[in-house]
Amino acid sequence: MNGRAITKIQALIIVAIVLIAVIAAASWYMTSSQKPRVTEVKVGVIMPLTGPVAEYALHTRRMVEMLFEQYNAEGGVKSLGGAKLVPVWADDKGDPSVAVSEVERLITVEKVSVIFGAFTSGSTLAIAPVCEKYGVPLVVMAAFSEKITKQGYKYVFRPHVTTTPYINSMMEFIIKKLKPKTIAHVYEDSVWGATNAEITKAWLEKNAPDVKIVLWEGYSRKPPIDLTALVLKIKEAKPDVLICSSYLQDAIVLMKTMYELDCYVPNIVAIGAGFTDPKFIQEVDKLALGVFVACYSNYDNPRPNAQKIIKAFYEKYGYWPTGDALAAAQDFQVLVDAIERAASTDPKDIYEALKNTNIPEEEGILYPVKFDENGDNIYAFSYVTQIQKNEKGELEWFTVWPKEYATRTIVTPLLPYEDRLKDP
Repeated sequence: MNGRAITKIQALIIVAIVLIAVIAAASWYMTSSQKPRVTEVKVGVIMPLTGPVAEYALHTRRMVEMLFEQYNAEGGVKSLGGAKLVPVWADDKGDPSVAVSEVERLITVEKVSVIFGAFTSGSTLAIAPVCEKYGVPLVVMAAFSEKITKQGYKYVFRPHVTTTPYINSMMEFIIKKLKPKTIAHVYEDSVWGATNAEITKAWLEKNAPDVKIVLWEGYSRKPPIDLTALVLKIKEAKPDVLICSSYLQDAIVLMKTMYELDCYVPNIVAIGAGFTDPKFIQEVDKLALGVFVACYSNYDNPRPNAQKIIKAFYEKYGYWPTGDALAAAQDFQVLVDAIERAASTDPKDIYEALKNTNIPEEEGILYPVKFDENGDNIYAFSYVTQIQKNEKGELEWFTVWPKEYATRTIVTPLLPYEDRLKDP
C-alpha cells in the first residue's frame, strides 16, 4: 500500500514537472519569436551648429527642434506604438569634410535609421555618397543645389524645391514684371552660389537672349568680407536688375557697400539665403526697402498646414520663420510620413516608404509631394517676396509672386538712397 502510494505521488510530481516544462518552453518560444517593442527611432540630424553659417542656420535649427518636440508630444510614431522620434545631432560646421566624418559616425556608431540634413549644399553633396554606400536614406534639409540629386543616387530625397524650378519661377518674375534690358549677377563662390549663377545664365540664354548680361561675377565670403571692388564693377555696369546669391554677412556687407559707394540699381532680386534672415533687415534697415527676395516660402503663405506651423514657430520664438525654416518643415513632414508608413526602424523599409511618398495637395505644408526618378519633388515651386512696410511702418517680407499667393503688389523701381533713408 505504502509503496503504491509513493509511486502515485511520484507520478503526480513527474506530471507536474512535465507540465511546468511545457509551459516554460511555450512561453520562451512565444517571447523569443516576438520582436522587441520599439521605443525610439533614431534620426541623424546634421547641419552647421557652429561655424560661419551657424547664425544663418539657427532659424532652421529652431524649426527642426520644434517639430521633433511637437511630433513626440502628439504621440510619436503611431505605427510603432508611440515610439519617440529621437534626433541625434551632428555639427558639420558648414564644412563638407567634417560632414562626411560626422555622417559616418551617425550611421556606424549611433546606428541611426535615416539622415536628415545637411542645410548647406556643399555638405549635403558630400554626405550623399556616404548615405548611398551604407544604404541609409537621406532626406535633404533645406539644401538647394541641383547637383545633389543629379548624381544617380537612389537613397537621396529632396521634398522642397530645387535649383531649376526655383530659378525658373524667379526668372519668369524678373522678365515679366521687371522687364530689364540689362542684368547682372553677383554670387558667393561656394557650390550653392556657383550653381545659381550657372542656371540663371543658362535660363537667360535660352529664354531671354535679348537681355544683355553686363556683369556675372563670384566673390569670396571668407572673413574679413570686402566687396568694394565688386561693387565698383556693379556701379560701372549699371544693370537694370541685379541678382544676388549671398549668405547673411555678405548680404549685409554688399548692401552697405553699395550705399557707401552710391551704387544705385533700379531692382535687386536676391536668391533667398541671407536676404531672408531677420537680421538682414535689422542690420541694413531702410536700405532693404523694395528689395525682392526669391524664397522657398514666406510666413504669409495662406496654406492651412503652413499657417499652423508658422504660428507655432512665432509663439515659441517670438519672430516669423525664414523661408529655409519653412522648407525644412516640408522636409520634416515627408520624413515622419515615411517612418510612419514604414512602421520600422530598418533603413531599407524607410527607403521604400520614401520612394512611394504621395502627400496630396490638401495635406502638404508648402505643396504636394511626389518624387521623380532623381528624388526631387515634382510639385515643388518657389515664391518671390518684396520687402515693404507693414501697417506699423516696419519692414517685412510680403509675397508678390506667384500671383495666386500674392499678399501685396510689387513696387518698382527702388527708391533712391536718400528717399529710402528719409522715408518715415
